[in-house]
Amino acid sequence: MNELERIVARASELDGAPCLLATVVRVRGSSYRRPGARMLVAGDRWVSGCVSGGCLEGDVLLRGSHRCRDGAVVITYDSTSDEGEPWGVGLGCDGVVDVLLEAGAPNDALVFARACFDAETSGVLVTVIGSTVAGAPIGARIAIGPHVALARPVVDPVVRDALEHAARGPAGVVEVAGVTALVEVIAPSPQLFVLGSGHDVTPIVAAAQNAGFRVTVADRAIRERSRLCVADQLVATGGDLAEIAGRIDAAREAYVVIMHHQVEADRAALAMVLRSRARYVGLLGPARRTRALLAALGVEHDARVHAPVGLDIGAETPEQIALAVISEICAVARGRRGGMLRDRARPMHAEVAIVVLAAGGSARLGRPKQLVELEGVPLVRRVAETCLASGCGPVGMVLGASSDAVAHALGGLRLATIENDGWREGIASSIRAGVAWAESRSCGALMIVLADQPRIASTHLIALRDAWARGAPIAATRWRDRGIEVVGAPAIFDRTRWDALARLEGDRGAGALLRESDVVAIESVDAAIDVDTPEDVGALLGA
Repeated sequence: MNELERIVARASELDGAPCLLATVVRVRGSSYRRPGARMLVAGDRWVSGCVSGGCLEGDVLLRGSHRCRDGAVVITYDSTSDEGEPWGVGLGCDGVVDVLLEAGAPNDALVFARACFDAETSGVLVTVIGSTVAGAPIGARIAIGPHVALARPVVDPVVRDALEHAARGPAGVVEVAGVTALVEVIAPSPQLFVLGSGHDVTPIVAAAQNAGFRVTVADRAIRERSRLCVADQLVATGGDLAEIAGRIDAAREAYVVIMHHQVEADRAALAMVLRSRARYVGLLGPARRTRALLAALGVEHDARVHAPVGLDIGAETPEQIALAVISEICAVARGRRGGMLRDRARPMHAEVAIVVLAAGGSARLGRPKQLVELEGVPLVRRVAETCLASGCGPVGMVLGASSDAVAHALGGLRLATIENDGWREGIASSIRAGVAWAESRSCGALMIVLADQPRIASTHLIALRDAWARGAPIAATRWRDRGIEVVGAPAIFDRTRWDALARLEGDRGAGALLRESDVVAIESVDAAIDVDTPEDVGALLGA
């Protein structure tokens, strides 16, 4: 289970005894923990969770209850100053951390989290962390998802409407209608399904649980159950995979590792998993074995399949292999490649804002190209889903022409809509709107994506993000168009180049910036497929 699930479980064991919940709600600069990290205290006793790497917990234990005796309060811990350490806690992260302190039980955040976990679904919790409105004090909340009766709801109708709108966008800190609030997505921990029960499964189970996964081990027969008793679930399938297939599809977020060490069992499991909603499929054994298994199933390629499974850390023992496997799953879950942190030139937690330009009037096509459907899905939605799947950061959609219809096509996706009333000027107006939005999110880089490049993959966006993380001020996409080399979008720009983007005018994009000598270009043949004319639509649909 994840940290919040553990906190919820421990809070229920307190049986209504007085407690204190500390929550990281905002971070500026470096910090060991990110917004949403929590710590539960009962009296002067630590119960579960943490809000830092050890430098804030002591102060929360000693002074937390006293500070919030009159109600919820946000305390700011600033380690950027050299003028001493007023809390006596020795901060070492060189950042500013805001922590919400709340006393009493039950706590609305934990009540709502439990409801989400019980329903195996996600929800959105919006918590006021700064306010000038009487009907929305610090600590007041709205919750969208499983129904719960909040003890401290936001009662001001204007603020409530504004926060409900913000809840449909990306997670993070927002400022609306006189309040500052933290938008959080509350979700049950991901589930790992290990198919096989050999001796090397035990360290996989332990490593996965330490990383916050719920673990199910399934095999035709489960022998030596005592060796696997730490798993959350043990399933003896008897050779019938229907039950485990149903569990995988019922999970909000499912990952699978196949390790029977038997060809027939692995083939049957692979066939079942490829039909499922699993996000990740890892297979033990060499790549040629997996290629043979896929060929036997008539499958040429599935991007979810990872074989050999795990990161390349030189693993040899079962324990080392388990570390490599779970590390790779964590990297996939967060859209990372698992490289060494010392190779990053950017801060570890720096966010990348992704802006999709979808404001154009599609004059050459004669109808909104954003709404052209490919395999039954509008192009703008396909691109938005790709951006969200990359996990690079918050996603914003710049709207202009046909904004209502485009927004409708995006229904249900967790992204921000950025209205560009000046869209008739040309693409520069949309880029400027994207820069302003990224500035409001305090992001470290801006990735610009076009709404009419439906074949771009999330892995390509991750590669651009990684090039920026290694120090590239600009990373762009390179392809060939009728034999001519083109460098263009998607492209990522470090915030040091945002002033230049903000000065763009008319219907000219960032081409001049992309021709600079320090631009890193990454190949993608899929970038050549875009939509401007009826001929382009025909070529796309016929591809």
